[in-house]
Amino acid sequence: MSWSYPEQYKDSKFSIDQNAKMLSELVGELDDKVAKITLVDFLRNNLGMAVELMTGIILAPHQEITLRAFINRNYSMCVYGRGCGKSFIAAIFCIIQAILEPNSRIIIAGPTFRTSRFIFNEIEKILGSKGAVIARQAFGENKQKRNDIHSFTLDNGSSIAAIPLNGEKIRGFRASILLIDEYLLMSKEIIDTVLVPFLSAPQDIAERQIIIERERELEKQGILKDEHRHKFTEKTKMIALSSASFTFENLYVTYCDWIKKINNAKEEQDKCEPGTLAPKYFIGQMAWNAIPRHMINPSVIKEADSGGENNAIFQREYCALFSDGSDGYFSAKKMQACTYADGTEPTIQIKGNKDSKYIVALDPNASNSATSDDFGISVIELDEKGGGTLVHAYGEHGVDLSAHIKYFFYILTNFNVELIAIDNAGADTFISACNESRWFQGKGIELKCMDFDPAKDEPECIEEIKLAKRELNKTINKKVFKIVFSNNNWIRKSNEYLQGCIDYKKIWFASKAQARESAFNTMMHLNLNTELLSATLTDDKDEFSMDKFVEHVGFMIDLTKKQCAMIEVSTSARGGQTFDLPLHLARERGEARARRDNYTALLLGVWAMKTWYEIQNCHEAPPETFSPFILN
Repeated sequence: MSWSYPEQYKDSKFSIDQNAKMLSELVGELDDKVAKITLVDFLRNNLGMAVELMTGIILAPHQEITLRAFINRNYSMCVYGRGCGKSFIAAIFCIIQAILEPNSRIIIAGPTFRTSRFIFNEIEKILGSKGAVIARQAFGENKQKRNDIHSFTLDNGSSIAAIPLNGEKIRGFRASILLIDEYLLMSKEIIDTVLVPFLSAPQDIAERQIIIERERELEKQGILKDEHRHKFTEKTKMIALSSASFTFENLYVTYCDWIKKINNAKEEQDKCEPGTLAPKYFIGQMAWNAIPRHMINPSVIKEADSGGENNAIFQREYCALFSDGSDGYFSAKKMQACTYADGTEPTIQIKGNKDSKYIVALDPNASNSATSDDFGISVIELDEKGGGTLVHAYGEHGVDLSAHIKYFFYILTNFNVELIAIDNAGADTFISACNESRWFQGKGIELKCMDFDPAKDEPECIEEIKLAKRELNKTINKKVFKIVFSNNNWIRKSNEYLQGCIDYKKIWFASKAQARESAFNTMMHLNLNTELLSATLTDDKDEFSMDKFVEHVGFMIDLTKKQCAMIEVSTSARGGQTFDLPLHLARERGEARARRDNYTALLLGVWAMKTWYEIQNCHEAPPETFSPFILN
């Protein structure tokens, strides 16, 4: 581990020598006010001691360094490997900042409300620990947990709020500190247009105005010289937490920009207006093996020992190394090029456009085990160019089959579905369960399967498409076809076809709705039967809200791309190809393990899209019939 900083960043204000200087200046008895100020100054200069005193937690050296940077820098970025404690040290920072700096307004944001609440829950956990007596007293009992905000409010004017990115509701928020978790999943548009405006007003604006007015009076009197003007220090802060990303993503662009500003601190100061100090930056980049071994989850060590260190995914997730995204079978860089920029249309959809046509694909799973595979669904909006856009995605595990049935019913009744593809494994059981459910029967829907083989090679595939054209009948809901995944030839062809669709931009990925306020607000006013959506946000069944549902769908589309980027192809001794997660991820067990079911649903969906276009373009000659004639 190494630390570096330019000459302009050397700061003696908070140093070991400052303790001796502070103590040497204390003479006689201190009145109450001076004693309080002295204690706060001492604790700010000795953050490790402050944390131990208030929470009972003893920080490791790298944690104390990171905390010091958060306290004393305007912009901080932690590109740390998973398991290195980003969320923990962020929670510690929120507690210490709120106590030592009155009127601190801290906002925690992330790509989903779940993400921002994770740090909030970590704060709750620390405050509830046995050693956090002083911190609990400082925080008091003023806490609220609602669908749209989780917050603490302290008596000293400080506050901590975890918020969702829900468009119109958060426009009025203002903060002195913005903490963004999972920064790599946040687009530049959302950060610039939704989050950064929170920091637009300086925290000490009233105090600044007083100083400026006094300086103007002194200037009129000819007393004030330019070198004596007060230099305002920017107290607003932005903290970005993330594992490493691809080099084409916004995280890496920001990372490089901040490094440049750190190395050119003097030039940055010269750009500032007179009387204003340039903001200071901190970047921490730490791999899993750079911290004490006892602080790392044993599963990470196990993954590294099993060969994970040689894998690009492991290097990004745990070694904090950026990569260009071209190493996977499905190029992450090319998938990003097929993604509509946030703020543009089409956005994700929770209700289909009435004039559009959609393909639905399912990778079913009947198990309700917390460690099972996901039940994956993809919804693709067809376009006029022979391609489509993934506008909706679903993937849940650990819930009953009835929850998946209700969600599938919600999709069928809110999207104009032309064709449905489903993995043959479990297809009959799921379709039968749907048809027998009160939801389908109440709407008079009985799904029927088409009898054709979509995996046939030429020339047989032409006859199968002709058969599919005769079989397809939307009027009687005969629009479901099954695909057998044991067909190795089809598995190879379908993956090659998906790769080609990504390479040639025949499949696109919808943008998030939060950065396009008009689209987001329209979704907020849709009248959907929320009972059907009980499988989503499974840890918040009693707190379902439309804004969280919208952000969750956007997250699932991102997850679909991430799963595709993780897929690796391997060839057996007999020449068969396997498309799966890297070996070290495939070996994982447990609820939090990596899954690939949204990738599978997309694979099925793109093949169904191909099949639908072939059906539309199939011009079958009319059957030959006998024409009677009269014999003379």
